[in-house]
Amino acid sequence: MPSTLRGSLLPLTVALVLAGAAPTAARAQDKPIDLGGSGQSLEDLTGEGSTPLQITGFGVGDYSYDHLTGDNSARAGKLALALFREVNDRVWFFGQLTTALGTPEAGADEVPTEIEIDNLLVNFTPGGASGLSLAFGKFDVPLGFERDDEPLNFQATNSFNYELGRPAKMVGLVGRWAVSPHVDLTALGGNGWDAQVDPNHGKTGGARLGLIPNEHASFGVGGLFGAEGEPGDLHNRFLLSADYALEVGNDWILGGEANLGGEPKALDGGGDARWYGATVSLFHRLSRHVGATVRGETFRDRDGLRTGVVQTLQSITFTPMVFVGTGREGIFANVEHTTFRIPRFQLRADVRMDHSSEALFENADGALHRWSTRYILQLVTTF
Repeated sequence: MPSTLRGSLLPLTVALVLAGAAPTAARAQDKPIDLGGSGQSLEDLTGEGSTPLQITGFGVGDYSYDHLTGDNSARAGKLALALFREVNDRVWFFGQLTTALGTPEAGADEVPTEIEIDNLLVNFTPGGASGLSLAFGKFDVPLGFERDDEPLNFQATNSFNYELGRPAKMVGLVGRWAVSPHVDLTALGGNGWDAQVDPNHGKTGGARLGLIPNEHASFGVGGLFGAEGEPGDLHNRFLLSADYALEVGNDWILGGEANLGGEPKALDGGGDARWYGATVSLFHRLSRHVGATVRGETFRDRDGLRTGVVQTLQSITFTPMVFVGTGREGIFANVEHTTFRIPRFQLRADVRMDHSSEALFENADGALHRWSTRYILQLVTTF
């Protein structure tokens, strides 16, 4: 509330309180609030008992080895803390702070630790419209199959399509409407791709239409459009995206996405830039505590706008995993668009082979190669 408004309301508030309290002042002094008594408690005064604060989060540690360079290291890489509070039947708040190791600058010995507001949402459900919700803040862009947080994925690394083909986060307004049990519509608008603050005067808008034939199948199509770049180098960027998730029994999950993006007149000489790609992932539960995932993908940067080089990137990743326990409710309850319950503890082992149509992967001697292989052993725990 602005200070000028507080200043004008304070005398009136004090006067009203004193006027209402005067007739009962003596009785109030004789009968103070007894928090230890059976008739009154701190929860009665604050409402904590009916809408308690829920705290969840996750931690990530890993060991990685690059076969091409020989680089290897263990890391305590990430710690996230999430807070959820239901204010009343129509309003709730969700926020997540994530502390993660950053990328050191060239020649620097120390690795920076970065703290980020990963999610921050205030959600409102209008009266009489339980299927409609509006939220403001920072949120995951509701396109594609992969997500930003490690517990929400089946593998230790993200695909090129996730990193290069579409945004992960946006800041602005998002609305969701459950049209029916089998159809939902999401619309959003706000800052540009992964922009904490908008560098230009334009905004980006988008939508996703979701189809849910049953609890074991999900399909979505959507897109984004808006101004991207600095004011002196502004271009309209578009994205078309499709995602899917199919479950066969409790043992198989097939999921993936396809993306087509572009920026008209973004190239030198006024040419149009395009990029496109797709991923497919297959997860299989081998037993109660053991599973495995394989993911294949391709990403074509036709004009070099996303990577700086005209190239086609491909990767295949195989991930055996061991998991125990079942996670809590909330954002870390299920892998999105599936019924797979996120475990309390996961140990994953990524074997990832990357390929580029150009020799871009550098080895320890500085020579360039088209193939690169990495091994990552990752521990993920939720709480």
